[in-house]
Amino acid sequence: MARTGLTRMDVKRARDALLAQGQHTSIDAIRIALGNTGSKTTIHRYLKELEEDEGASLTRAGALSDAIQDLVARLAARLHEEAQALVDQQAAAAAAQRQQAQSEIARLGAELATVREQLSGATAALSAEQEAHAGTRVALHQRDLDVERLTQQVCDQTERLAEQEGFRLSLEARLVHARDSLEHFRTAAREQREQEAHRHEQQVQQVQAELRQANQTAIVRQNEITQLNRDNARLVAEATATTRLARDQQAHGEALQSALNRALTDRARAEAERDAVQSAADARAAELLQLREARDSLRADLTKLAAQLEAQQQLLVDYRMRLGGADAAG
Repeated sequence: MARTGLTRMDVKRARDALLAQGQHTSIDAIRIALGNTGSKTTIHRYLKELEEDEGASLTRAGALSDAIQDLVARLAARLHEEAQALVDQQAAAAAAQRQQAQSEIARLGAELATVREQLSGATAALSAEQEAHAGTRVALHQRDLDVERLTQQVCDQTERLAEQEGFRLSLEARLVHARDSLEHFRTAAREQREQEAHRHEQQVQQVQAELRQANQTAIVRQNEITQLNRDNARLVAEATATTRLARDQQAHGEALQSALNRALTDRARAEAERDAVQSAADARAAELLQLREARDSLRADLTKLAAQLEAQQQLLVDYRMRLGGADAAG
C-alpha cells in the first residue's frame, strides 16, 4: 500500500533527483529516495503514468509512430519486469543473508555469553585459588613454625635423655659400687663372725674341758677325802692336807667357772656385735633396695621419655609428610 499522501508529483521529484545525480531510476531507488515509503506497485504506476505523459509529449513533438511507441512501451515493461525480478532475487538473497547473519550474530552472542560466563567462573575460581593459595601459605608458615618448635622439643628431649642416661649410668655405677661394697662387707662380716664363733667355740670347748677335768679331779679328790675320812684317826694329817688340796681345787674350779662366765659374756658380746653387723647389713640391703627402686623408676621415666620422643618423632614425620604433600599440591 502507498504511503498516505504519496502523489505522482512526489515520485516525479524523486525520479528527477536521481536523474540529476546520474543514478538509475529504479523502483527501489525511488522508494529509498522517498524514505522507504509507498508500495512498489504505486510507484510503478506513477512512473508508468509519467512515462506515458512524457511519451505523449514526445509523440506530439516528434511525430513518432504508434508502432515505435508500442515497441518502446513493451520494452520498458519487459525491462521493468526483468529489473523487478532481479531486484526481488537480490532482495530474497539479501533477506537470506540477513537471516543467516542474524543467526550467526545470535550464535556468536550465545557463545560470547558462554565465554563471559566461563570467564566469570574462571575469575571466581582464580580468586578462590588465590585465597586457597594464601591460606596454604599461612598454613605452610604455621607448619614451618610447628616443625621448628617440634625440632627444638626433640633437641630438648634428646638433651634431657642424654642427661637422664648419664644419671642412669651414674646410678648404675653407684649401684655396682654399693653392691660390691655390700658384698665385701658381708664377706668380711661373715668371715669375722666365723672367726669369732670359731674362737669362742674353741674357748668354750677349752673351758668345758678344763671344767670336766676339774670336776673329775674334784670327784677323785672327794673320793680320796671320803677314804681319808674313813681313815680319819689314822690319817688326820693327810686328811688335813687333802682338805686343803680340795679347797685349792675348788678355788681353781671357781676360777675356771669365772673364766667360763667371761667366755659366755664374750660370746654374748660377739653375738651382739654379730647382730649389729646384721643390722648394718640389713640397712645396706634396704639402701640397695631403694637404689634398685630408684633405678626402676629411672628406667620407667626413660621408657616414658623414649615413648614421648618416638611419638614426637612420628608427629614430626607426619608433619613433614603433610608439608611435602602441601608443597606438591601447590
